[in-house]
Amino acid sequence: MGIFKSKINKTLWFLTIYFAFDCFLGSLLIYTHAEQSKKPKKSNNINYEDLPHNRRDGGSRGNCLANGKDFVALVPDRPINKTASISPQLFFYVPQTEEPKEIEFILRDREDELVYKTSIKTTDRSGIMSVTIPEQVKENTREFDGDYHWYLSLICNSKQRSQDIVLEGWIEYIELNNSVKEKINLSDSISKSNLLQQEGIWYDALSVLTERQNLDSDLSLISTKWSQLLESIGLSELSSEPLIKKVETNKNFYSRQTKEQ
Repeated sequence: MGIFKSKINKTLWFLTIYFAFDCFLGSLLIYTHAEQSKKPKKSNNINYEDLPHNRRDGGSRGNCLANGKDFVALVPDRPINKTASISPQLFFYVPQTEEPKEIEFILRDREDELVYKTSIKTTDRSGIMSVTIPEQVKENTREFDGDYHWYLSLICNSKQRSQDIVLEGWIEYIELNNSVKEKINLSDSISKSNLLQQEGIWYDALSVLTERQNLDSDLSLISTKWSQLLESIGLSELSSEPLIKKVETNKNFYSRQTKEQ
């Protein structure tokens, strides 16, 4: 009889330990799942090849181009390109138009929320212009992964926007490692551009060549590097086009913080 009671006690002890461990394990799994659910989805879960992009448009919708050339964004022909700058520049070629036109630049986040919008006036001649994305875009949208969808629209007829000539692409903000940062900080513009190109940081590799400090540099070397960059992405025909000073109007900045106020 004593042996029988001992076996029962051992069995009860075992079942108690088993159920206690099972409850602990279940609670741990629930907590882990809850914590993972709080984390934002990573951008690398998205197939970049499926993102819409168009760096060149020959004006098939509109009919306001006068010199027979295309409206072109100076970016590699791929969906997304990178920047390590908090305020990057996007360069684009504007063909001659029959009269001065307006170019609208729009930036949206991955949720298709409007982040930034500005307008640029064209001149009476063709050339390369740029648009600068303000620092506030990155500062006020830190909860996002850092990928933004941009649109450039050459407005041929403001009363009939279906005739717009539209370019689009994506920009990804990344953080350079300290070793690369140090090398860049100690380099001249040409070396900076080379380093950034090697790292795949396209927007910055191009923009460092247009910095004001280059006015005292060997402009022939700057020009050669500029040509080399455009040739590397199949746009060598635009390497001799002049830079045109832009006139931005009607700047608008949007952010979640602004919309919530």
